[in-house]
Amino acid sequence: MTEAAPIDAMPTKQFFVDMLIRDIPLERAVLDLVDNCIDGAKRLRDPAGLDFSGLWVKIVLNEQSFVIEDNCGGFDIATARDYAFRFGRPKEARVTPFSIGQFGVGMKRALFKFGREFSILSKTHNESWSVNVNVDLWENEPSWTFGFLTADTNGNVPDSERGTKIEVSRLRPEVSSRFSTQWFQNQLSEMIRVHQRQFIAKGLEIRLGGTALTAVDLNFLTGTVTPSLEEYEEIFDGVTVKVKIVAGVGLSSPQTSGWYVVCNGRVILAADRTEETGWGRATPDNRDVPKFHNQFARFRGIIYFDCTSAELLPWNTTKTGVDADSPLWQRALEKMITSTRTVIDFLNDLDSEASDQGSAGPLAKALASATPTQADRVTQKAIFKAPDKERFSGPVMKRIAYSRPEAQLNSLMAALGLNTAKAVGEQTFDTVYRDKVI
Repeated sequence: MTEAAPIDAMPTKQFFVDMLIRDIPLERAVLDLVDNCIDGAKRLRDPAGLDFSGLWVKIVLNEQSFVIEDNCGGFDIATARDYAFRFGRPKEARVTPFSIGQFGVGMKRALFKFGREFSILSKTHNESWSVNVNVDLWENEPSWTFGFLTADTNGNVPDSERGTKIEVSRLRPEVSSRFSTQWFQNQLSEMIRVHQRQFIAKGLEIRLGGTALTAVDLNFLTGTVTPSLEEYEEIFDGVTVKVKIVAGVGLSSPQTSGWYVVCNGRVILAADRTEETGWGRATPDNRDVPKFHNQFARFRGIIYFDCTSAELLPWNTTKTGVDADSPLWQRALEKMITSTRTVIDFLNDLDSEASDQGSAGPLAKALASATPTQADRVTQKAIFKAPDKERFSGPVMKRIAYSRPEAQLNSLMAALGLNTAKAVGEQTFDTVYRDKVI
């Protein structure tokens, strides 16, 4: 009996590329490339990400090409050969402590998603190399390798030239049309400001189309109200994951309220108000957390996960959400839900006060006297503490509302020399009170 040849289950390159790029939005693919720059900055400067001053990332995109360039130290030939262009991270690959690149797909996925030709030039202190890939030709070759265009291991590269430049051309039509719009560039700018806010705040300059981006403000009110802060550690196979949870209130803003999930400095979820972060779920003691609505527009919560080994953190491969099945996440989520419920109790009290007293109530006065404080500066362990009502209490105020014919109101405003219905109501009340009570 003749032995049959083995069945070939190797995927075609075209199928592999199409599947690789399908599940990530275009903006997120750009963020993945910025993440790689930040990992370079961590290798060059500070793994914990405390100081990135003097380092920069520049992005230029239009209907014809995409370019991202940095001065974050580059990566060497061995890394390019053995890891950077592999589809997935080999176990033996060198790991950047506190990295935000984890799965080994971000750069390749972005390049293939953007266009059909790309070039990469990278320089370290003593090496430089370049690669140029025509995707159409590569997909028709049997080999899955990329050849170096240049490779030099004998260089003495000046500090000012150490970094990486990536250029993608022959953009996909759907990518070209979006890159060309100001709307897309504005949206991308805001996403970078939010999701890389911690690195920008630590000195990394990120420019989009020549404009330096600022870190989005994320503030808690302090002073008259105290945010809760809890810190703890979990250990997995001898590796420590540090967790910090901060919950409190900020200025009323439905767009920025909710939970922020941060892994090794990278914001994974921003202003999340879904069940993923506990909204609409029950607390461990069976007290429901309501679904979000604008009554809770002051709520702010941040959970930080930090670990030298990125694979232990509870994020998905596209960094667009959490790994809901992670035991680390599940334990943290219980604490988040409890923190949410505590702050919601206060916001319910605030809403009840506002319906009766408006902005004249003691809780509203206390929040008006509070100090907006950047989230990174909230470092004192504490439980959430609502304002001291007694300190801001005055006479209990009640709201009066009634309607009268417009012609009569206008006549009375003219007679009293007033120009608002509210002023008329207040003055007529005070007049009657003096006549009938005092």
